[in-house]
Amino acid sequence: MEMNLGYRDSVGTGTGAARKGRGFWPVYLCFLVFGAIVPFTRAEVRMTTALMSMSIALVVGWLAVNLLVMLLNAANRPLEESHRGFAREAVLTGMLFMIPFTVLAVLARFGLGWNAVMPFASATIMTAAATAGTEVMKNGAAGIKNVMIPSFLAFVLSTGWMMLVGILP
Repeated sequence: MEMNLGYRDSVGTGTGAARKGRGFWPVYLCFLVFGAIVPFTRAEVRMTTALMSMSIALVVGWLAVNLLVMLLNAANRPLEESHRGFAREAVLTGMLFMIPFTVLAVLARFGLGWNAVMPFASATIMTAAATAGTEVMKNGAAGIKNVMIPSFLAFVLSTGWMMLVGILP
C-alpha cells in the first residue's frame, strides 16, 4: 500500500496531475522574505539596502532552483529519459521545506529580536537542496551524488549570499 502525501500521483512517479500547474512561486516568495528581513538586522533601515537585499535574494533563489534542476538532470540521465521532469518536481518538493524556516526567521527577528536571518537562510538552502536530492532518490535514482551535489551547490550559494549581504550599505 502506498501512502499518498499529496504531492505524488497514484502511480508513484511524482510527475502526474497532482502537481501540474504548480510553480516555484512559494520558493521565490520565501527568498524574497529573507531578503526583506535583512535590512532590519542593521542599526538603520535604508530603502537601498532593502532593494539590494531583495534583489540578491531573488537572484540566489533563481540560481538555486535552476542550477539544482540542471545538475540533477545531468547527474541522472537515464531517469530523465524515463521520467521527464523528475528533477523539477524533486526540487519543488525539496524547496517547499523553506516555508517553516522562513516563518521561524520572521518570528525570530520580529518576535524575539534576534539578528539571525542569514543562519536561517543558510540552513534553509542546505535543507531544501538535500531534500531535493532525496526526492530524486525516491524516484529511482541511485548514489550519494544526489545528495552531495545539491548540498555542495547550496553551500556555495548560501556562502556567497552571506558574503554579499555582509557588504550591503
